[in-house]
Amino acid sequence: MKDLQENIVSSKNQNTFDYYEFDKGEGIKVLYVGNSITKHAPKPEMGWTNDCGMAASSIEKDYVHLVQAKIKEIHPDAAFSILQVANYEREFYTREPENYYMGAKEFKPDVIIMFFGANVNKEYDTTENPPKTFGQAYENLRNFLVDGRDVFVMHSQGFYIRPVLDAEKEVVAKKYNDPFVNLEDMRVLEETHGKFNHPSDYGMQVIAYRFWDEIEDYVKNFKK
Repeated sequence: MKDLQENIVSSKNQNTFDYYEFDKGEGIKVLYVGNSITKHAPKPEMGWTNDCGMAASSIEKDYVHLVQAKIKEIHPDAAFSILQVANYEREFYTREPENYYMGAKEFKPDVIIMFFGANVNKEYDTTENPPKTFGQAYENLRNFLVDGRDVFVMHSQGFYIRPVLDAEKEVVAKKYNDPFVNLEDMRVLEETHGKFNHPSDYGMQVIAYRFWDEIEDYVKNFKK
């Protein structure tokens, strides 16, 4: 039987760069912080030829572009960017945001969607007294990107079941009164999983709808 919780995609060399900007409008700015589910460059040798959130069948069907399409219905001049943090997940003990992610900070987002954790080594889940917790690294990245400004930050459970990581992320969300999205039901369904055990088009839709539910009111009421 297929193990739906196995992340079979390497965390290394997913993209040429960590940070990308799109639709450089003057309206609301949205930053998507994620991993291969958010953006993975083509890798034909493994059978992946798209340049978008893995494993959407096209760029328009990944969760980033589905959410952004809803935002642009309200704010046609919206801008968005992607910070791909697979390297941060893998190296969170030592990787400091200010040494790698200044572009995302300087984007000055109005909305930040944080959706990552899958590439943290599974040994972490049973490690006692780590030199730094994932939660600490996660909070450091959140606050680095917010930079003391009034920003709407949204968090989410991961697509794969990692109770330790999810709990640490939820603690951060509660500390700052940020919304935290529950994916408990959808991530155990075979139909939400596509190639490489990453979200299918249906899985991407469910993720996008859950995220949109959390940010919709803020986006509708947003004014520069």
